[in-house]
Parts: sequence; C-alpha cells; structure tokens
Amino acid sequence: MSAPHQGPNGYGLYTSYPSPEASYEEITQNPQFFLEKLQIFHSLFGTKFKIPIIGGNSLDLHRLFIEVTSRGGIEKIVSDRRWKEIMAVFKFGPTITNASFILRKAYLSLLYHFEQVYYFRKKAPTVSDAKDRLSHGSARQVVEVGGQVSGTIDNRFEQGYIVTVDLGTEKLSGFLYHLPSDSPAPSHGTHNMYQLALREPSPEPDVSGYDMFFTEHYIRLKPLYHGQENVIRKRIQVLWSTLTEEEKQVYQEKGLRGTER
Repeated sequence: MSAPHQGPNGYGLYTSYPSPEASYEEITQNPQFFLEKLQIFHSLFGTKFKIPIIGGNSLDLHRLFIEVTSRGGIEKIVSDRRWKEIMAVFKFGPTITNASFILRKAYLSLLYHFEQVYYFRKKAPTVSDAKDRLSHGSARQVVEVGGQVSGTIDNRFEQGYIVTVDLGTEKLSGFLYHLPSDSPAPSHGTHNMYQLALREPSPEPDVSGYDMFFTEHYIRLKPLYHGQENVIRKRIQVLWSTLTEEEKQVYQEKGLRGTER
C-alpha cells in the first residue's frame, strides 16, 4: 500500500516513485551514467540535488551507493551495525570528526529513495517510510532523568573514565567525568548497572587535546587490540607524536569546546 509522501527536502507530495530508466548493473558500472540518472531522479521526484563536500573534496556518491547496496541497503547496514565498514572504505582523515554523520545524512537525503527504485525496484514509498525512522533516530532509546543504563568501563584517564553504554540497540562510547569522592572507584572492565544522576554540573576540569585524540583513537583501536591496553596506549602515543602542531591544535580546540559544553 502506498500513500502520499513528502520529499526529504519538503518539496511536493508523491504517491509513486519515478520509474527506473536503467538496471542496477548499468548504473553501478558507469559513474557518469550513475550521476546522470541520479540527477534526473531528483528532478522528477522534486528534491534538491547537491553533491556534499567533505574535507575539501566532492563525496563520491557512486562509490557510496555501491558500498551500501552491495551490503543489502542502508536499512540492513544500520540494523546489522555495519556502518563502520562504510566509513573504513572512505578513509577520512582524523581532522574530519563529523564524517560519519555527513556520510549518513548524504545517503539518506540523496540516495535512499534512489536505492528504493534502482536497487529494490520499488514503485512507491511505503506508508511508514524507513528513511524517516533512520533520519530521526526513532529507534534510539531515551533515558529519562534518574534512569539507568548498562555499560562497561573501558579505560581510565586523569579526569575520569572512557565508557561504553548500551542504549537500546546501540553501543555508545564517550567520557564519564566526576566520580563522587565518597563512591568506590569501579575497576577497569566492570560490567554493572550505574544510575545516571542528571544534575547541575560542577565546574568541569579542562579537557586536553590529547584526551580528545586518545578517546577518538581508543574507540577505533579497541576492537583490533582487545584486552591489550598497553599496546593501544603506545600506538595512540605514537600517532599523537606524528601530528603537526596545527593538527594538534584542532584537538585542543575540540577540548575547549567540550569544556564549554
């Protein structure tokens, strides 16, 4: 069953998709042919088309489309938690910290409906459009004030801990600051339930650029060196030492913004 569908950029209502003008094999074999069909599709569907720029370069939409559809489509990748595989293919530099968000947003706004037509050969958007669920993250669990989450303490640094928590179907990693002085310090690798007390924060300690750099690369290296904490630390130290002062300054500024937040 189909229903009127509003384009992702708010242009028009549609009860059906434009008909595909080529096969999936034809559009994946030729990048220029792919872009032509993609532009025509957006023109017929009434949506805006503009190739995103990441790190000063135009995003390769043809490659992105192939990488996603060869794994079963965006919905399957998200449900199977394989988005990191897509990120690894594009190899964005460490200074592009929001690349994952930009890449996923680009796919949803420019390629999702195109995928439905040229890969799944659908004729119309469904009543409950999966693109809207993926865009707005409706599957993500909301933790209320005083709620509880299950998590793991992965590592410890001067101002707190690096933790991974289970939030619905997702695993989220980040900093945990300000353990109360009268509370026992949890040990590394502890699995337990901790209550998140959401209150007016006390003054935060400064977050150094190295803290930001360490966390970013720790999360990336942890699956590769499971249980080898010393190896991970040494590798991160070597990576940090290879950065230029300008590159280190990027992380220093991130630390300052994190402290302000």
